[in-house]
Amino acid sequence: MTINNFSLERKDEEGKVCGIRHSRNINWPPGGGRNIVLSEDVGVELGNPREESVSFVIWTETQNEARDGIISVIGPDLQVSQGESLPFGKVVIVGGKGFNEENSYDKHREMEGMRYDVDLKGYMLRAVSQYQREWSRVSNDALSSGFSFSILGGVLIDKFKEKDYIDAVEVIFVTSSREDVKELRGISKGVARVIGAMNKMIEEMSFDCSTCEYADVCTDVSELRKIRNKQSANSYK
Repeated sequence: MTINNFSLERKDEEGKVCGIRHSRNINWPPGGGRNIVLSEDVGVELGNPREESVSFVIWTETQNEARDGIISVIGPDLQVSQGESLPFGKVVIVGGKGFNEENSYDKHREMEGMRYDVDLKGYMLRAVSQYQREWSRVSNDALSSGFSFSILGGVLIDKFKEKDYIDAVEVIFVTSSREDVKELRGISKGVARVIGAMNKMIEEMSFDCSTCEYADVCTDVSELRKIRNKQSANSYK
């Protein structure tokens, strides 16, 4: 799979990829909303502000674009990284159906929230930002009990698959190097522009393409054009 210039096949040839098929039988205890991992308890830190970090969701209605149940780990897994602070990339690729000008905005906002909706004992999502960064911690106790990306990715897959409009979910984690995480940055910027265009169309009700900074995005993405045209027509009723 190639996402712009980021090629899983190339990373695999470099010996960086571990592919995992989610078995849907994860039995990890929830954190009960008290997932605080103090600095002295940290086993692994992911995406610290001093490191490179990127996190985003890609959605598609193209068949087989998302390989359902596949978790790809590019770089070391958590078990072999105890005591380290790692660069971190997380990409959730969602294959869905029924997206249209009436519901695309709401469905997208729902999916954005789901990628952070993880309650696992020993795993703390410390901070997220509007710049598509993510900073998290895994406790020493969790590592000792076997916490890994297969568990984190599997829980994410199950969370997304609870929605009837989602047919397939694939998750990619990147910890191999700052450079590998940076390769995802260009893709994340494109996703951010689509999100920005959707927000502007829905929240600002702005339809003047000649002055809009997202005009190129709407031109390239057919779903955005449908949303814009629908909202524009409604504004004149």
